[in-house]
Amino acid sequence: MDLTVDPLKPVGEAWPHRGYAWWVVIALMIAYAFSIVDRTALGLLVQPIEADLHISDTLMGLLQGTAFALFYAVLGLPLGLLADRINRRRLITAGIAVWSAATMACGLASGFVGLFAARLGVGAGEATLSPAGASLIADYFPAEERPKAYGVYAVGTSIGGGMAFLLGGAAIAVAGHLRLTAPGVFGDLASWKIVFLIIGAPGLLISLIFALSVREPIRRGRGQIVGKASFAPLFAQLSKERLVYASLILGAVFNATCIYAVVSWFPTLMIRGDGLAPARVGQLLGTFGTPCGVISCIGSGWLAAWLEKRGRPDASVLVALGGTLWFTVMGVGAALVHGWVLRLAGYCLLSLAINCCTVSTFTALNRITPNELRGQIIAVFSLCTGLFSLTVGPFSVGFLSDHVFGHQGGIGKALASVLAVSGILGVLLYSLGRPRYRELSAVA
Repeated sequence: MDLTVDPLKPVGEAWPHRGYAWWVVIALMIAYAFSIVDRTALGLLVQPIEADLHISDTLMGLLQGTAFALFYAVLGLPLGLLADRINRRRLITAGIAVWSAATMACGLASGFVGLFAARLGVGAGEATLSPAGASLIADYFPAEERPKAYGVYAVGTSIGGGMAFLLGGAAIAVAGHLRLTAPGVFGDLASWKIVFLIIGAPGLLISLIFALSVREPIRRGRGQIVGKASFAPLFAQLSKERLVYASLILGAVFNATCIYAVVSWFPTLMIRGDGLAPARVGQLLGTFGTPCGVISCIGSGWLAAWLEKRGRPDASVLVALGGTLWFTVMGVGAALVHGWVLRLAGYCLLSLAINCCTVSTFTALNRITPNELRGQIIAVFSLCTGLFSLTVGPFSVGFLSDHVFGHQGGIGKALASVLAVSGILGVLLYSLGRPRYRELSAVA
């Protein structure tokens, strides 16, 4: 049968047509990119939101981390269970629409409580993407090709981060123009509110494109699912290999704590510490940081595949471990140097490893997990990063800035402290589980 006619219909054990499979990865990458935009654009708007709503760095840390993380984490596991049992394409489509609408709702919030509630909605929608998306990729590509596929998928984080800075900076300028040219519509809205309306709207179109162009693949190597939905098989799998799962997930959690701390507060560090305008910071970080992040995504996937072909079954964990160490050292340096040129250079260097752990952890977890549990295991990963990384990373920097290092000048020292502690713990945890992962992946 010609797979170009029906790219998902299997012939024996044939995999879907390669061209179509890569399109699905690209579609997931685009969705991932817009999720990052909607998640992180708040980092460019810290100053105007704090001034308008009269809130502190600590409360701003709650908005950037905790408000998003609550539903993102809590809903992740039940959504992961759904991803293992129902149509994943429909689940992702609904999630894109929900988080996009919630982002626009941020622009209609009239106070801290309303903005907090809208951020909960953003987290709820985005909780659908990684469990279902990672499971989809595993059914489109054989094991030896998945590191590359996950690497391309993770490019969405870098493109999204760059878009958040570039589009956020541009949207700030556009918002001011709209208030002048259409005062009857936008005159009563603060510029930061208009920014949320602008960046949230494209996601509604993305959800429609995803629904029309992506098809659900067959589930390969799947065990039989009988009876009512239950987390018992998941808990049995986690208990059986508790060391390797704990090391992979918690190692990634501490690395993600570093990442969310940087994404949430590095723009503010350049605005306060270097005296740059928000739009200028967005332009610099988006223009120079994004290519480095793309290199991180693609390079880490290709590096892991290259190492594995040369007899290193623990390649994914090695890449994650090395990436965590690099990110930590470069991040601490970037937080403590003086002058925007050196700080920007440090940001570019840390961005070379910003996605290593996401790519490597997705690959490793799917490598050692049965098909019928893959959505749930990625949901556990999202649950842990949501409850801890997304909460502790942004909040701890804001708290240390307010109460330990001094509000205006303390962001750099607070950020460096969080990166140093979290990064070291991440390296230790990855090292702890590497021997057992090597044994499991050798026979997976």
